[in-house]
Amino acid sequence: MSFLNNMLASIKSSASSGSGGVVGIDIGSSSIKVVELVERKGVITLSTYGEVQLGPYDGKQIGQSVALQAKQEQEALVDVIRESGVKVRDAVFAMPLSSSFVTNVDIDSGEETDMSAMVRVEARKVIPASLSEVTLDWAEVELTEKESSTHQPGHHNVLIAAIQNTALERFKVLMQFAGFTKPPTEIECFSTIRGLYKNNEPDIAILDIGAASAKLYIVHKGLLMRMYRIRAGGEIATKKISDMMDIDFLEAEEMKLVADSTADTFADIKRAHNSSYDRPLREFGQVMREYEKKTALNISTVYLTGGACLFPGMISHVKEAFGREIVVADPFSKVAYPSFMEDIMKEIGPSFSVAVGAAMRAYE
Repeated sequence: MSFLNNMLASIKSSASSGSGGVVGIDIGSSSIKVVELVERKGVITLSTYGEVQLGPYDGKQIGQSVALQAKQEQEALVDVIRESGVKVRDAVFAMPLSSSFVTNVDIDSGEETDMSAMVRVEARKVIPASLSEVTLDWAEVELTEKESSTHQPGHHNVLIAAIQNTALERFKVLMQFAGFTKPPTEIECFSTIRGLYKNNEPDIAILDIGAASAKLYIVHKGLLMRMYRIRAGGEIATKKISDMMDIDFLEAEEMKLVADSTADTFADIKRAHNSSYDRPLREFGQVMREYEKKTALNISTVYLTGGACLFPGMISHVKEAFGREIVVADPFSKVAYPSFMEDIMKEIGPSFSVAVGAAMRAYE
């Protein structure tokens, strides 16, 4: 299964799955999100969408990360499909990064060197699992002008991606249980890029803050160049608020979701919330600066996505940490929907970037 090369090709082509529709599925650590798109008169149109929180399926609170058993996961997926009114049976499933591995490696080779063999050698060095336990794919990434000038001929920048075979089998069974036949699979970072990248942007970064982790993707001409992941997310921020306010997790989660910047307690909540991201933001900023130094490229814009970016003041906190323009993700801007839904689409958009991007694989 050549999921990486297929993904890379899909960004630059305009192949369409037809007008039957497709559903993008994003199974995160705390929720499942689905987005159904259909093509109507040549326009990619939102048909329906939905989300279900996973905590209650494992006896935990909304917003908490869970590791569901297969039966619980199946129940949750069937529930969100039914409740959102998804009709189509074609799907694109975004594989969680927790079940995947993505990295860039530099390879120096001669003209007649077998690149596939060299990639496997490098993969053994960087992938924390036996190659017999993963499905491996790779693609060569175009060198930047500075990299080309500073390296000898035969130097290659290769993007390596791997998915655990056990995870592939698990999600294959899950999709079959939900009634999807042979759904294409890709790693969630590629879905996110497709959902947010605009063709006229040469260099961007995407900061995706989920419930359990925060990920930074550096993108050059639509292709992933660097990926950095840290355990820091909405669940950790909620726990800090819970500890500071001496309240239970659910009450802290609700307080975070409806935070009012004019409330007397907001300053304390904001301090606890933002402190959860101080170290990750410093590390992400360092990754971007090192990339810019190595490539002589400039990342002018950072897209902020994931549910955590909805917290009041989060945009300014990230902007202060990075010193760059911060744009809140609006993946639904890539599809058509009724104008009266614009406000809600902009509000929920950051949480649905992966699901929208996965569904768009069938059209772009």
